[in-house]
Amino acid sequence: MKLPEEINTEGSRILVVDDDGMIRMLLRRLLERSGFVVDEADSGENAIKCIEAHEPDLILLDVIMNGIDGFVTCRKIKKMPGLKHVPIIFVTARSDTCSIVEGLDAGGCDYVAKPINRYEALARMRNHLKIRELMSFQRQRINGLKKGNLAKDRIIGVASHDLRNPLASIRGLSDFLIESSPLNHEQQEIVNTIQSTSASMLHLVDELLDLSVIDRKKEQSNAEPCQVREVISSLLNIYQFTANKKSIKLALDDRGMPELLMLDKSQFRRLLDNLLSNAVKYSPFCSFIRVMTEQVNGIFKIVIEDEGPGIPEDEMHKLFTHFGKTSVQPTGNETSTGLGLAICREIAGWHRGKVYAENREDRVGARFTIELDTQVLAVCP
Repeated sequence: MKLPEEINTEGSRILVVDDDGMIRMLLRRLLERSGFVVDEADSGENAIKCIEAHEPDLILLDVIMNGIDGFVTCRKIKKMPGLKHVPIIFVTARSDTCSIVEGLDAGGCDYVAKPINRYEALARMRNHLKIRELMSFQRQRINGLKKGNLAKDRIIGVASHDLRNPLASIRGLSDFLIESSPLNHEQQEIVNTIQSTSASMLHLVDELLDLSVIDRKKEQSNAEPCQVREVISSLLNIYQFTANKKSIKLALDDRGMPELLMLDKSQFRRLLDNLLSNAVKYSPFCSFIRVMTEQVNGIFKIVIEDEGPGIPEDEMHKLFTHFGKTSVQPTGNETSTGLGLAICREIAGWHRGKVYAENREDRVGARFTIELDTQVLAVCP
């Protein structure tokens, strides 16, 4: 990235707008001697015409003029295509605080008091020209990064989609081998390895696809009225079967929840699914998982508490990051990609909410909390 001292402002086009011909002449001489290209206008109306012919890099604008004044002219210029980031410096004898604030509110970036000190004026202009160049460079970098990120998402999406079908076929063929013919001990171990490996890979591919879909959805809205209670109850019923394999009890502590919220239903299910999956995955056998819902001051909370080992304090920063894993291991040989919580964070943020984790104070275990603003997600009548 360019440093300010590396930016050359010579050759920049400056528009001088003032109804006093003598001041325009003095400014022209000063600016041309300093290597600038100068245009002149004697009114706000003519300044706009001049800008349409030659876009300036910076504008020196008088405040009190015949016709529209400098503040009105500034507002009109800022609304013109491509002029939003052009710095406008007011040249005025009105240096009181109210006038300065009014000029800044109109879109000006600075002011130079009359009578003009040429050294001060040149220093201010060069600084604003450098700032404009740096801001332009920064916008180009950001746009380039956005394009690169979109390309990355497309590649991940396409690759994950193309990998999914072969992996599903491998998983299906391994199931067929187990069911269709007797296998010796060595063959059984090989098929079991194929099954577990393909299942892990399929889970990773699904989560990469989820991330790709979420990134694409950031610029669009698929929200619709969603029955919150129905989604939560449905997922608890589904996960009770999974929890039963480890003799884990799931219970809902309903302290209040909204009937309807504007949500992307599939993504909201995915958010809860990931957190419930984690709770079951890291909970010991014969333990208890509590899902508590409540509304406090317009915030709808969904809290999932388990009785697992909790989260090491020095590893909290790994949560909600891509491929972030802690040293805590699942209790039933389950696998983890390290993407589930990152997906949760993206989904919560997309709904303008948040999700966070902490260790329980009352007993061993972790607590994950989703917070959603019911006013932001309210269903309009």
